[in-house]
Amino acid sequence: MNALSLNEHLDYQAVLDSIRIEEGFDYAAIALYEKESHISPIKWCYASGNLNQRYKFIVLRKGKGLAGNVMKTGKRMVIENVAQSLSAEDKHKYPIVLCELLTSMIAIPLWYQHQVYGVLLLGQRNDKPLPQTYKTISLKSKLGIFNEED
Repeated sequence: MNALSLNEHLDYQAVLDSIRIEEGFDYAAIALYEKESHISPIKWCYASGNLNQRYKFIVLRKGKGLAGNVMKTGKRMVIENVAQSLSAEDKHKYPIVLCELLTSMIAIPLWYQHQVYGVLLLGQRNDKPLPQTYKTISLKSKLGIFNEED
């Protein structure tokens, strides 16, 4: 069973829009496994505040890039200043940063039954800092069956 079918009653787009606005971010996205297998590619399935549709073509791998690292470790990843934290070469390992012009971001693992099924990404543009509340964002009861920690 894949992550999408686990929550098929949930309107991910509406929830994502709501989280982005309530928490004060410019961009929000959810990446999930493309198929039922944990070896299948990870793709950005939903986005809110996006500049274009290029996020749909990004294919991620576990352990590679922002979402891939979060899925591998099961831990939040925060980049408070992309320009200071990532070299020009490193930015190419984070294609979502390039196509959405993100300047700061937080990636949160989406856990279900002791496994990470996806990632919630929240980001800012134009050198805006992350909202002060980024450390205390809670996913409890917002994304259906998914929680930040199992």
